Amino acid sequence: MKAVHEKIEGPFAIEEDIALYGMIAGDATLRRGVRFILHGTIAGNLTIERGARAIVHGTVAGRIYNDGGRVELFGIADAVTNGAQDAITIIDPAAHVRGRP
Repeated sequence: MKAVHEKIEGPFAIEEDIALYGMIAGDATLRRGVRFILHGTIAGNLTIERGARAIVHGTVAGRIYNDGGRVELFGIADAVTNGAQDAITIIDPAAHVRGRP
C-alpha cells in the first residue's frame, strides 16, 4: 500500500491501494476492488464503489456514499449513505457523524 502525504486536487479517482495522510481538495471516488485508509482529510464527498474497502480514521467533510463496498468509520463524516443492499458500513461508537442524532 502506497502512503500519500500531499494535497490532491479533486475530483479524484482512487485507483490503487493508498493510505492518505494528506488532503483531497474536493470529491473522491474509491474504485472497485481498491483499499483505502484515510488518516487525513477529504474536503468533499467520498463515494465507495462495489467491492472497494475504505477505513476512515480522518475526516470526510461531506457525505460518504457506500455503493456496495465496505466502509469502517472511526473518524468524522458529515453523513453516511448506503446506496446498495450489499453495502457494509461499520461506524465505531467513538466516530462522529454530523448527520446522525
